[in-house]
Amino acid sequence: MVSNTMMGLLCVGGGTIMHLYLGCFYLWGNIQVYVTSYLHKQDPSVTLDDTSIIFVLQTVAQALCMPIAPVLLRYVPPWLLALIGGVFAIGGVFASSFITNFYAFLFVYPVLFGIGIGFSYMAPIICGWEYFPEWKGTVSGVIVTGFGFGSFIFGFISIAIANPEGLKPDLEVDGGKIFSPETSVASNAPRMIRINCAIWVGLILIAALMMRRMKKGHKDYAPLVSSPTQNREGILNHVSSDHLDMTEEYESKIEIIEPTFMESVKDYRTIYMWIILIFTSSYPFYIASNFKSYEQRDIQDDRFITLVGSLGAVVNGLSRGVWSTLQDFFGFKKVFLFLLVVEVIVAFTFVAIHKIKALYLIWVLISFSTLGGHFSIFATLCAKIYGPTTGGKMFALIFTAFASATLINWILTKQISKGRIEYETLFYILASMAVVGIGKRIHAPSSHFYSISILLQPKDQSPSVYPLCFR
Repeated sequence: MVSNTMMGLLCVGGGTIMHLYLGCFYLWGNIQVYVTSYLHKQDPSVTLDDTSIIFVLQTVAQALCMPIAPVLLRYVPPWLLALIGGVFAIGGVFASSFITNFYAFLFVYPVLFGIGIGFSYMAPIICGWEYFPEWKGTVSGVIVTGFGFGSFIFGFISIAIANPEGLKPDLEVDGGKIFSPETSVASNAPRMIRINCAIWVGLILIAALMMRRMKKGHKDYAPLVSSPTQNREGILNHVSSDHLDMTEEYESKIEIIEPTFMESVKDYRTIYMWIILIFTSSYPFYIASNFKSYEQRDIQDDRFITLVGSLGAVVNGLSRGVWSTLQDFFGFKKVFLFLLVVEVIVAFTFVAIHKIKALYLIWVLISFSTLGGHFSIFATLCAKIYGPTTGGKMFALIFTAFASATLINWILTKQISKGRIEYETLFYILASMAVVGIGKRIHAPSSHFYSISILLQPKDQSPSVYPLCFR
């Protein structure tokens, strides 16, 4: 019989493979110019300014569906949920390659793709937490590493198909430059999309074969604190002597009880995290979705900018494991404060260095790293506050903050196209929002987030629950 550890490693590996195709969520930043050129060829009124809404719609669709996935996991196995998500995501993207109407494309590509990602994203992470409850940060970090590599790999595949000759955008439209209808690039987008989808199908099938949930009889409770060395005796030190006397008297046992979803929603830290994420993730999300269309105004090198975005996607993925592992050792507050300080410095100085290729590359990579940190740090934080099961649901809920951040970015970008603000002003606004995030703290010790209970069960009475919450 295969051990639980081996099954857990297979689950984590399958989740990483699945996140390779889910990571193509960020591929839009690389292929927006190619797809817009194709749609502009069909309808000359379509511009980069119009297609910038696609990244927003992707994020909103994903955010709305992510809370559903943890609920579905109670009734369907993770491999089946992965396949259901794949039908929406891959099916929607593949169907979009046959569409020439811009508004139909708006529904089929970003909405269905986002729905599919929302269904699939948390499934392997939650399963991995069940196998390795003491290493939630590491598990989520390893799995979402695939998310970054996906955009990196398929960014190069996409440019090799859409722009094999390395042509430069030559047609000025609202929002930047695209390829004129006479070029071959303007016709290559459908083929590019279909080849990507064919590879995604193979990835999702392999991943589905590897993901199996831990049997209920073997499920371990997660530790109350972030350090794996603290055991039940350590927990007892935080409990009042009265409760301990009652525990000894009634020969009860101590059991970890996760808060319910509704209890967690009412917890003040939930709205606190949601607000913080809106303020602090807006800048890195802007870079992730607009690095190419923004920079092509000053650097006329499609291959270089594609390389920058692809490397940024890798850093996005790799940094997640780094950030979450640091969080396991140093706690949320210190790690997130460091991330925000780095983000603020980069955001305030971006406009001063973006015309220098080497510095542009470094600044974009750092920006992608802070984006990856937001995902892994808050996914792990939710698991530590609310437990592995409820934590997955809560992260899916606060993920809607990312959708709000992308919507804010889109609104601000529209103000640029209307001539109301300059790009420099936009960056200063986003940097200032991150500064606000530095001043906000979740008011709870980093290592005592769990809600626990002392279960008192006298021999002749039904159990009573006395909730305790360390804050």
